Amino acid sequence: MSSDVTVGLVRTLIEKLKNAPDDWASMAMVLRFDSEKVNGVHGFVYLADGEEFGVTASPYEIRSAVKEYTDSYYKPGEPIPASLLVQFDRTSGRYEVTFEDTDASRWKVTPANFDSIGDELRPHFD
Repeated sequence: MSSDVTVGLVRTLIEKLKNAPDDWASMAMVLRFDSEKVNGVHGFVYLADGEEFGVTASPYEIRSAVKEYTDSYYKPGEPIPASLLVQFDRTSGRYEVTFEDTDASRWKVTPANFDSIGDELRPHFD
């Protein structure tokens, strides 16, 4: 897998963010898949002071970058993951992509975790 493909995915997510303040310092985006393609995107951006904002991106607008990314991991006919968590720190330039192969409810915002999920997804690169 080429890091260029990962950088392309991160860049596309940044360019297509909706509802994000300009001065965010890091982000965490969850990409949800049906059996073929990305069909849902939600996440958070975080300011340097720790404040968080819920954000999204259009699945349609990021679909080609996501497909290029998943195609670099999966062969035609192989099942793609249930979701991906993409984390990025703007200051350091560090990023990480975490795969969830089967549990579609992982990283889902629910009434039970509404107050904590943003902090759970927050990037912590040590």
